[in-house]
Amino acid sequence: MKKCLVMLNVCLLTAAARSAVRVAVQDSNGVAVITYECTAGEVVRSFALDVSVAKGRVVGISDFFRGESKAGAKGYGIFPAAFRDHITVSSGTNANWNVSEYTPLAVVADSPTNTLPGLNSAGVTLEFGGLWDANTPAAFPPAASTLCKLQISEAAQVSVTANASRGGVVSASPGVSLTPVFAGALVDPSVIITGIQLVGGIVTITFKGGELQTAPAVGGPWSGTGNSSGTYTNSVSDGPARFYRVYHH
Repeated sequence: MKKCLVMLNVCLLTAAARSAVRVAVQDSNGVAVITYECTAGEVVRSFALDVSVAKGRVVGISDFFRGESKAGAKGYGIFPAAFRDHITVSSGTNANWNVSEYTPLAVVADSPTNTLPGLNSAGVTLEFGGLWDANTPAAFPPAASTLCKLQISEAAQVSVTANASRGGVVSASPGVSLTPVFAGALVDPSVIITGIQLVGGIVTITFKGGELQTAPAVGGPWSGTGNSSGTYTNSVSDGPARFYRVYHH
């Protein structure tokens, strides 16, 4: 009997470890990317998160999904405060989600003591909810994806935690309590070229913080390469020398 109980405890601990919902910050070319990952088939209904920087400010938010999750476009696109204040539903369930004010940023006035100040401060509170047809599995949000991207003013440690007053990370299954795991990261938005390498007539330039530009002389004229990915490759010819810089729009 004791042996059975021990084995049951081990199984429960293993299942708990495998069922963690991970919410993390990642540095992508100087931008703080907020990601999630459901590790054991969980489905999250909503995320309420506090994201803060150790120094500097959060100055922008982008790359978030908008609206209902459907088979062709899936994600967490229901932002409770912004939905209440800026979205009008017409013709049944139709709504215009492309309103500029429709963002995941929480409204401080809704809960002044439990909401971070917002853009141009050291922290933001974010609200992401999911709406989908429960009878259409293809419409469920993906098990792992990006919630949004945050632009910050200077290099800093970026942390993410649950906003408990808004529920934190909530399961889509009633009665199921999720235990999220959070991970921050150092994010550096510096606008710099980080490396240049020439191999076999191909030059590879690594950079961060903006678009790589090129010019025939240090004084210009400068033209954009259209590349902001952080890596640029080009063949070296016998033509005039080329100069490069990173430009932040």
